[in-house]
Amino acid sequence: MCGIAGIVAPAGVDPQALMDMTHLIRYRGPDGFGFAYTVPGIESPVQVIHNQNRLPNVARPVLGLGSRRLAILDVSSQGDMPMQTEDGEYTIVFNGEIYNYKEIREDLRANGRRFHTGTDTEVILQAYAEWGEECLQRFNGMWSFALWDRPKQRLFCARDRFGVKPFYYALCDGNFYFGSEIKQLLQVSNMPRRANPRMVFDFLEWSLMDHSEETFFQGVTQLPGGHSLILDLSVPLQPSLRRYWDLRIQPLEGLTPDEATEEFRARFREAVKIRLRSDVPVGVCLSGGLDSSAILCQAKKIEPGVEIQAFSACFDNKELDEREYMRAAIAEVRGRGHQVFPRGQVFWDDAESLVFHHDEPLGSSSTVSQWKVMQAARDKGVPVMLGGQGADEILCGYQKFRYLYLWQLLKAGDARVVRELALWMKNGTRRHGAFASAGRYLPAALRQRFSPAERLCNQDFLQNHSTTQENLGFANTLAERQKVDLTYSSIPALLRHEERNSMAHSVESRLPFLDYRLVEFAVNCPPEFKLRDGWSKWLLRSAMKGILPEKVRLRKTKLGFDAPVADWMRFGMQNGHRDLWDGPQLKMGRFLDKENFGRECQKFLQGNSTALPADSLFRGVSLELWAQLQNAS
Repeated sequence: MCGIAGIVAPAGVDPQALMDMTHLIRYRGPDGFGFAYTVPGIESPVQVIHNQNRLPNVARPVLGLGSRRLAILDVSSQGDMPMQTEDGEYTIVFNGEIYNYKEIREDLRANGRRFHTGTDTEVILQAYAEWGEECLQRFNGMWSFALWDRPKQRLFCARDRFGVKPFYYALCDGNFYFGSEIKQLLQVSNMPRRANPRMVFDFLEWSLMDHSEETFFQGVTQLPGGHSLILDLSVPLQPSLRRYWDLRIQPLEGLTPDEATEEFRARFREAVKIRLRSDVPVGVCLSGGLDSSAILCQAKKIEPGVEIQAFSACFDNKELDEREYMRAAIAEVRGRGHQVFPRGQVFWDDAESLVFHHDEPLGSSSTVSQWKVMQAARDKGVPVMLGGQGADEILCGYQKFRYLYLWQLLKAGDARVVRELALWMKNGTRRHGAFASAGRYLPAALRQRFSPAERLCNQDFLQNHSTTQENLGFANTLAERQKVDLTYSSIPALLRHEERNSMAHSVESRLPFLDYRLVEFAVNCPPEFKLRDGWSKWLLRSAMKGILPEKVRLRKTKLGFDAPVADWMRFGMQNGHRDLWDGPQLKMGRFLDKENFGRECQKFLQGNSTALPADSLFRGVSLELWAQLQNAS
């Protein structure tokens, strides 16, 4: 787990610029750093420098790679990066983990490949040397890497299937820049800090982030999950992208409930097992819900002799208090629990740090809950954390999936709709999302009066963008709707928030429910195995019988990493942050109408029933906060 950086400059790389952009993200890798430089030519060696800030001996290098290391596997100096193959033909900087590296290493050894470290980094190098680009099909993990292929004179870059680990790039002044974070590119290039109108509109109107290759900064692009990128050292530089994986909808038929349960149990156990591989302590982010509790209890079954530490965000607000379920799960595994109590003051105190680390606007003030959990884990010396991200998407944990399922049963004239509706009233999760959250799924004709952009933005901006419509609620099947969440409207933004929150504190976050083998199986299972007898996530509940305490397994309430967002917003807007909406001039005045924005903020503070909901208004406040702290225009 690390942070990476790179520059390709036909006229010559500035080594100081590479060092600056690498050290800018030192929190991603406090355990070491390194650089690699080379010039064109299949006989040209790559000079690698570890843990020294010195200029290379290579005259006018055209390629420079940088790395900051967070040591998780083989914590010795043998794991330092950039790393090369023994013959010097391949050089890599890598961020992430290949969880099945042991199995791949054995396959490669059988093919005659030799290894000198215990790292997964070396496995990537040898796998690429053996199988070329197709090596990506063999990896199970999260990754972003850049690999210099000296024989082919090209840079081969790739990002994991769901885009857990980030990879940003930009072309500017004839040079190619890449890094783990946007701030690295902005620091060393001549790109202006100019807000991207399309992303601003999608964010304000639809609450969409990370749903495309574009970012909030014009000129900065992210490599999509499931894609690779090749850059040949030709002029002009032009990256070539290729999709190497897609979540295919191929419905599984003929499975019995028992067979589906057993297969899910086996895949989930394996997903947790390989994510426990580490040479440093591993903990669990525990919300008290079904998903994180399942990870905690499954991990204990796999490693019964290890005391597992769990870290939780708790609230005094009774409606958000999940401590009774946390205690039940921790008692089941005889683990050690740590609790943090985020408050509104904490969010506003940490706002500058949050925006610095996220680079883009925050989707919700509740982000600080996870931020404080990761901070607590690092304080307790636990640099690897398992989390439950992805379970709701692969197992239909959100109410919208229930509505779609019932509608499809009704449309098909399936008599099960009556039974499912009745049992949902008895067993169903007791969380009916606010209309504000569901509003973006309404048809355009019905949702216009609830449009956040219409109520916050100026007319010039709206005329250029309001004709674009997102149909986020449509899908022919439940599986297709799940794919939308996993690849577009939900998971990409959640992953960005989790990745930045964890890496800001030098913590690696691992997500068993996003093991691609588990995802492919769960999504393609028949709908009645995910929503059954009124229960959500039936497959997981069934698979965890005898592993989870019944109090948690049969829990009917659902919260997750929630927070009293409205109270926190009101606190900040009334205490020292009026300039975000009531200052002399808005930084985001290109988009936000000062009068409309101010009116909506006043209505919210006054408790007016016609005010925009807190989550919608927060996006406007967050946009202005981002612009002020990032000096974006």
